[in-house]
Amino acid sequence: MVTLLLTDIEGSTRLLHRLGDRYGETLGMHRDLMRAAFLRHGGAEVDTQGDAFFVAFPDAVACLRSALECQRALAAHPWPESAAVRVRMGVHTGEPVRTDEGYVGMDVNTTARICSAGHGGQILLSERTAGLVAAALEADGLTLRDLGENQLKDIAAPQRLYQLVIPELPSDFPALRTQATRPNNLPSAPTPFIGRAHEVAAVRDLVLRVGVRVVTLTGPGGTGKSRLALRTASELLHRFADGVFYVPLGTLRSARLVPSAIAKALGVREKRGATLVEAISDQLREKDLLLVLDDSERVRAGAREVAELLRACPRLKVLATSREPLRLLAEHEVPVAPLGVPERGGRARFHEIEKSEAVRLFVDRAESVRAGFALNADNAPAVAEICRRLDGLPLAIELAAARARAYEPAELLRALSSRLSVLTDGPIDLPERQQTLRDAIAWSYDLLEPAEKTLFNRLGVFVGGCTRTVAQEVCDPSGELSLETALASLAAKSLISFGFHRGEGPEKVVRAGAEGEAVRFVMLDTLREFANEQLDAASEGAALRERHRAWCLSLAESAEPQLRGSESSAWLERLEREHDNLRAALTGALEGRIPELALRLSGALWFYWYQRGYWTEGREWLERALERDGSAPPRLRAQALYGVADLARHQDQTDEAFAACEDALALFRDSGDDAGVARVLSQQGYIHEVRGDTEEAARALAEALAVFRRVGDLERISFTLVGLGALAHLAGDLTSARAHYEESLELGRKLGDANGTATALVNLGEVVQQQGDAERAAALYGESLALYARLGHLVAIAYCLEQIGSLDAHAGRPERAARLLGNAAALRSEIGAPIQAFNRRRYDEELATLRAALGERFDALFAEGGELPRDAVVRLALG
Repeated sequence: MVTLLLTDIEGSTRLLHRLGDRYGETLGMHRDLMRAAFLRHGGAEVDTQGDAFFVAFPDAVACLRSALECQRALAAHPWPESAAVRVRMGVHTGEPVRTDEGYVGMDVNTTARICSAGHGGQILLSERTAGLVAAALEADGLTLRDLGENQLKDIAAPQRLYQLVIPELPSDFPALRTQATRPNNLPSAPTPFIGRAHEVAAVRDLVLRVGVRVVTLTGPGGTGKSRLALRTASELLHRFADGVFYVPLGTLRSARLVPSAIAKALGVREKRGATLVEAISDQLREKDLLLVLDDSERVRAGAREVAELLRACPRLKVLATSREPLRLLAEHEVPVAPLGVPERGGRARFHEIEKSEAVRLFVDRAESVRAGFALNADNAPAVAEICRRLDGLPLAIELAAARARAYEPAELLRALSSRLSVLTDGPIDLPERQQTLRDAIAWSYDLLEPAEKTLFNRLGVFVGGCTRTVAQEVCDPSGELSLETALASLAAKSLISFGFHRGEGPEKVVRAGAEGEAVRFVMLDTLREFANEQLDAASEGAALRERHRAWCLSLAESAEPQLRGSESSAWLERLEREHDNLRAALTGALEGRIPELALRLSGALWFYWYQRGYWTEGREWLERALERDGSAPPRLRAQALYGVADLARHQDQTDEAFAACEDALALFRDSGDDAGVARVLSQQGYIHEVRGDTEEAARALAEALAVFRRVGDLERISFTLVGLGALAHLAGDLTSARAHYEESLELGRKLGDANGTATALVNLGEVVQQQGDAERAAALYGESLALYARLGHLVAIAYCLEQIGSLDAHAGRPERAARLLGNAAALRSEIGAPIQAFNRRRYDEELATLRAALGERFDALFAEGGELPRDAVVRLALG
């Protein structure tokens, strides 16, 4: 008696296409890892063909431990994400016939069929082997999962199979590739199922939970509800003794036809003297069966008949898909979100992009229409942006990937400026409503009541969502639409979602209640494009966009005076939440030839852009508005020019900053605005300081300070004192510098000005550090960093990290210093904020010192720091 192990690589042909000439090297590494494990556990290699191994072991436990070691070694090996080697393994114990060429007989065939039933990363055992190894595996802390009776190809009797569950490796796999032993009519999947392993497992477990009778997958058209339901149903097949039956309802036009569709799927015929529901109930009354009701939204009234079936058939369960819940008493709703997309921004790396489920779906479908297509470092950013642009919607991604036959990803991305026009001509074997993205959305839209359609269209003016109050103000000022009822209905139909939006893309939507904020209503961008089409068709677009711009202007001008006071954090967060709406309003004002509105809006927002690190973007908005409107009131233009100057100064573009200051100064003087003149003088003082002209810097700052003291502008006094303190610091007068910083700090605390307080703290920390009090300096830097982190002031966070890193470097903590400086460098790169010239020499010297201390480890630690999330690096620095 021997235990046989047969293995092969799942998807080896596809792997060959992806790797090309590198396939041989990968196959060789796979063989080396496997053979090492076989030898350690006494396995005899009977045969090797291509990517398959056939190995015999004298002991069943040794065989399982060898297979376990193989899977762990394969999982730990650093394969490329898109070309990972995943091996399926079949194990069976028997008495095969031994010949000169190896083993033959039914036991060999059984082992081969067990292997072919599995999936990459899975170890399957026959019942005979499971009985031999169960006790030893339990002692090792391992378990076996009973996968039930399975009909293996060419083997007469059903075989009970088991899976070895490895705690640290994936254990949830698709249904076995066996001939089903349970009755079913499940359609075969035309394309591979990508991702969603956690969702499949969660839905499967919910369906199996005692007391759960109905599970409804809800979501907008194109999210992949049907594919998720069918995949889950295939994994549940062996758990329902009387089968799993699929009932497509999407083509029905009347709820009265629902019983007929169910009867057709089950093969039930009508009976004389009984309704069709009664006939179905009679057949299912004692059966353990799952019904999959797909596309139920058009025939929701038919849910009453489903409820009758559930009452009459105690072992019946239902898995449904719908845009909205069926509203059955026993129903459990599971919202289906779009696929995860890569994070936007400079920190997205190739290995992160290729892990994204949305990207994996695009690549799989693109490979099917274009031989040789592969994700690489060059096209990955475009593919990632395509997936983000399409909100991670599987239908939209599949339609876009079909265009890879004629488009490179970058070309396709440019074409997607109008998604609904491009994403057409889907496969003809899909339902008609899924052959274009517009049809998929229209399918849900056509079900709406008139008031719901009107509100849906009007909500399309918002980018990134809105609160209920704002929706009322912009979309329904007269109260004609019964807003509460219409919003609830749109949310129930999955056309909007409740959430709190933090930026762009579906992955940024967080469930309502974050930080005490009001509920936001969020619409996917693909749905928003459709809504805007309908809005314009109804001739309401111009009026709605005008109301939207007016609301944005009111918000920005209300926020502006609050951005430096005690409530600054809350106002900065509010502007961050509405940033996409504000961008849309600015775009509309510039494109609609309303330049004064654009100037007012950008002039009110420049300090927010400065605080949050949107320096280049902010300057572009300001400069475009200034170019379009040369006749705006002088003070309005001066305010915008002052914003340009401040943003340019922080980007180390001192010539541009000084030129903007000169223009702003002339306008403030012409309008008799002494406070405005003083603000510009203070800004010029900082510019002179950066240029190294300390005499002019001192003159301008002193003149500005005198005006601020005269008018009692405490905030500007605090700001100007920091500049004077910096001049004294540069001159080596630490006593005067400390006095200026301490007065600024006192004023900042008095005003509750978090930004002013944090600025004084970090500057005072530098003086204290230079005076030899490292412990006090660390406390000052830490307090400053905590304030800036709360404000989200990115460049200031980077500066604080650099100062704390400097302390660490001098205190014998080079590893932590390298990580902190690496994160600061990544932040500066992300927002385009270079280290200012007068700090550059000291910074370079500290990097050189760290390189000398850490040697070859420096680069790895520096890069590791750059990958740290913001909250993690702040915790590291404050620790």
